Amino acid sequence: MPQRLMRFATGAFIMITLLGCVMRLGYNTLNYWIPYYLSGYVTLTSSQEKVFDAELDKALAIHRRQELPKIHREIFALQSDLQHQLSFGQVRGYHFSFTSLGQDSVALLAKPLAATLKLLDDQQVAQLNGNIQSAIDEVKQEREILTTRQKIDKRASALQETAADWVGSLSSRQNALLKELAGYQVEMEPEFFTVWYQFLQNWRVLMTNRERPEFEAELSRELQRLVALENDAIQAELNYYLNRRFELLRRFNHSLSQNQLRFFDNRLSAIRKDVAVLINQ
Repeated sequence: MPQRLMRFATGAFIMITLLGCVMRLGYNTLNYWIPYYLSGYVTLTSSQEKVFDAELDKALAIHRRQELPKIHREIFALQSDLQHQLSFGQVRGYHFSFTSLGQDSVALLAKPLAATLKLLDDQQVAQLNGNIQSAIDEVKQEREILTTRQKIDKRASALQETAADWVGSLSSRQNALLKELAGYQVEMEPEFFTVWYQFLQNWRVLMTNRERPEFEAELSRELQRLVALENDAIQAELNYYLNRRFELLRRFNHSLSQNQLRFFDNRLSAIRKDVAVLINQ
């Protein structure tokens, strides 16, 4: 993924994806990394940076107090349920519960973003919009030169690497399942780009009305819809994809060995302990 789109996507998800052995370090330096990612899209004045930094500090303080305990509880619940094989309904339920946590985190980020975006002049808005457009277009162009098989192989490799990081070495059956999931995702590529381009269209409209009192709430809603993969025009197709993914992940869960389950539980325990430390800092 190109650097600019990586920055944009990371900016949206950063509060919920800094997990693992460096989580505490990552979380405690979010007030540096989030401005860094934003700077890849628009050049702020010193006064605009001060507004963003001040509002971001407030949002992160609320997130630590309000959102981290919810994340801690949800991880603990998942660990408890993983003592037995997960049902389709449980896989689906955890997808939506963690997505909801992501939406809550993004809603908090919307406040410092909105406060700063309101201060942009037309030239800065044009720079920001152009960089988002270019980042999405660049990904699309990179994907268009690949064959379907190349896309599936590339995506499968990424999924397998991520899965191995969570559960340890994978079996041939598990690798095959993840390649099947990669096929689902490649099949849905046009719909995923529809989500991004619709977001960009809505974003442009928002930015022309950034002086309105409703701007922050509307920005928050758009970011939350992006996190949840929501698009009214193609929601049926997106839901179909999600249900296929839930069923495949159910099968993947049922394929886990006792060693893999212990590996996964240890990873979750480490994250949960880091979250507990962050809550009490």
